[in-house]
Amino acid sequence: MAAIRIFISSVQNEFAQERKAMRDYLLNDALLSRFFDVFLFEDVPASTLYLDELTQSELYVGIF
Repeated sequence: MAAIRIFISSVQNEFAQERKAMRDYLLNDALLSRFFDVFLFEDVPASTLYLDELTQSELYVGIF
């Protein structure tokens, strides 16, 4: 079974700690990390088009 890709988003300058905390929780949990892969734009080079990553994700989490 392939991991479900989660795109975590918010206003770039706000909620950065919350985005990273959610990513770390999902990826460091022994069970959840088996089922989820997380995308944060902070984790990739600036040349990566984040809209392409969004279209490849099965789940979008917006932090408002």
